[in-house]
Amino acid sequence: MAGRKGKKKTGSLWSFLAFIAVIALWAVPAIGPGVIAVLSAFVVLYGLFQAPTWCCAPTRKNEFCRNNASGILLGCHIRQHKWQKLKMAFKEQAPAKALRRMLGNVNGVAASLSAVAGTVSASAATVTLLAK
Repeated sequence: MAGRKGKKKTGSLWSFLAFIAVIALWAVPAIGPGVIAVLSAFVVLYGLFQAPTWCCAPTRKNEFCRNNASGILLGCHIRQHKWQKLKMAFKEQAPAKALRRMLGNVNGVAASLSAVAGTVSASAATVTLLAK
């Protein structure tokens, strides 16, 4: 039983370790921007679709769901919540509301910051790659 918990914990931390590696790779001039762009893209995808966060989909009582979810864009085990969170990303005022809910806990903040920083890093690496 202890082996599974340790494996799951390591699996949930690999993106944050990759994020630290991306930051470290920017300081190494021998590493090309292509490698940094690919690693940054993995960090972004993990933050959007796999990082452990709360669901935060609206419930019938106009509160937010506190079930565990995978990623910023996906909901919990309830099928309707998966679609609600995806719809919230594209509605007019829903992204701001979803962002406030997501930043209410440490996991959401870590996933959001790594996704944003990964996006900036991937963009900068792509521009550097195209400029050469």
